[in-house]
Amino acid sequence: MMRRTSPMDILAPFAIIAAVVYLLLRLSYESLPPFQWFAALPISALAIAEFVIARRVRAAVRHHPSAKPMTALAIARGVALGKASSLVGAGISGAVAALLFTVLPDAGRTSAASHDLVVSIILLASSAALTAAGLVLERAGIDPNAGRRDDRY
Repeated sequence: MMRRTSPMDILAPFAIIAAVVYLLLRLSYESLPPFQWFAALPISALAIAEFVIARRVRAAVRHHPSAKPMTALAIARGVALGKASSLVGAGISGAVAALLFTVLPDAGRTSAASHDLVVSIILLASSAALTAAGLVLERAGIDPNAGRRDDRY
């Protein structure tokens, strides 16, 4: 049985990946090509798709009258996708936060650091949205009446 994602589950990959990427960037940032903003497009598209799926899953789980029925397996897959996406989003957020802290001191002096600062802000927003969408999708599959009814047969 899978448990809900806790704040520590999100914080651990964020912090570990942020620390490792920060050290790597301090050693090799000058040799990297400029980062591109369009890397945020697939992350943002996945976040939007997961918000849409979460709405459908929530309606099916709560037996909303206008909801299309979903199989239990489809709901479970959605919950697993949400859990995975929240962890991946946290990891990407950690890497991008490391980039942001690497380029922030030089953003006013060099155009490359200024450009990468803007890119890191865009990527941080999209990866935070992916983390949020994953958590929403994961929680959408939880039956709100699970603890209140008698499930014995």
